[in-house]
Amino acid sequence: MDGHAKRWADAQPFTRRRGVSLAAGTVLTSLPWLAACGGEAPSPASPSSGARTLAPASLDVWLWWKDPVESLQKMGESFVTKHPGSAVNVDSPSGYWDKLTAALAGNAGPDLFFMNNVNYWAWAGRGLLLDLDRLIAGDAAMRQNVEASWKDAVTFYKFKGKNFGLPYMYTTVVLYYNEELLRAANLKTPAEAGDAFDWTMARDHAQKLTRREGSEVKMWGLMSTEGIETGWLNWVRANEGDFLDKDAKKSIVDQPASAEAWQHLVDLRLKDRVSPDVEALKAMNARDQFTNGKLAMWPSGSWQMKTLNSQLSGFRYNIAQLPASPRTKKRGGTTNIVGVVINKDGKARDQSWALLTHFLSKESQDIIARADVLAPVRNDSAELYYDPKLGPANRKAALAMQRWTTPLPAHEKVSWTEMLRPVNEWQPKILEGSTSVKEGLTQMAAQVNALFAQAG
Repeated sequence: MDGHAKRWADAQPFTRRRGVSLAAGTVLTSLPWLAACGGEAPSPASPSSGARTLAPASLDVWLWWKDPVESLQKMGESFVTKHPGSAVNVDSPSGYWDKLTAALAGNAGPDLFFMNNVNYWAWAGRGLLLDLDRLIAGDAAMRQNVEASWKDAVTFYKFKGKNFGLPYMYTTVVLYYNEELLRAANLKTPAEAGDAFDWTMARDHAQKLTRREGSEVKMWGLMSTEGIETGWLNWVRANEGDFLDKDAKKSIVDQPASAEAWQHLVDLRLKDRVSPDVEALKAMNARDQFTNGKLAMWPSGSWQMKTLNSQLSGFRYNIAQLPASPRTKKRGGTTNIVGVVINKDGKARDQSWALLTHFLSKESQDIIARADVLAPVRNDSAELYYDPKLGPANRKAALAMQRWTTPLPAHEKVSWTEMLRPVNEWQPKILEGSTSVKEGLTQMAAQVNALFAQAG
């Protein structure tokens, strides 16, 4: 299991997505009868959030990790002041995806719940989510919220032309680096190098920063073998390759552009020996190596900034955009866009819609931004999140990566868990050198495409 999949499966600190490996696979196998069920379309006469005074209701909101709970509770309190007598109950139950699956199967569960883009298409395609199009069309406040949001995130949540959910917050992937180490080595930092910081420069930096004493490595230059989300897919996309084609119907991870990026990352570990090897990572994961001063440059998600700002004390760190491909002069990025959906069997639909509209208002999105949870989807609120005063100094590099960022791969029938099985089988073999890049990617693509063919 790669670092990405493990982070979703294990209860690790700083994990945003605990339990996702259980999600779509559980739903698709245990609820086959839902595949034919479409979400009930709301009446055209359904009132918008501001059309009339709503009857009080107690609304339950679920999400899978605890970081945003306090912020959502504050939003709930604000909502209640506008709708006296109501209540908003926010919870992040353990075993989120299994518990949610079971509740929905019994026509129960929370009124609103959070979704991620790797599961969204599969859940929407099987009639598990409420079609929101008519509600959006009838609500000027929500239309303004959507218009103020990051366009690419809004587009992704249009599944087959319909909104079964709305984007709420998102991530980007950046390069974390030990600024003090680079300055001591008289190297330009990635932030200072700007557009010149490409794979070649990053490799040269890594070679100069790697420090050995005999057979022992005291400092690794660059982590090159992270998983699909914070590692290789970003390099593949920078090289104008991808995991799936533009229609998300076929895996193209075995194509030349992808293979070239993979070979570069493998060479950093096996040929140049500047990236932590298997034994080093068994002893200490990449994040801990970075925070303990044993890794100079580390690609990871923007969500790490809050933790490093509050806990890192041994040295000054900074971030930069990921290095560009020398051939394309482009960068690549991934995001797992967090969205909010409404329970199609909920008993307080009008009130749920009013709360969702409130969650996406600037007032509420500003709360998420100031709490430094994730970047809010509203562009005006995101300005607060990317404020360098929150740290680090080059924090806006995480916003600059938005230009190069596209959602993690998703398929409308094959679950994320199923799609990752071939990845988890072949990724370590490639990165550890037990199989060639060409053979490993050929097998990975073939197995993913076989899953797609079987799903029909």
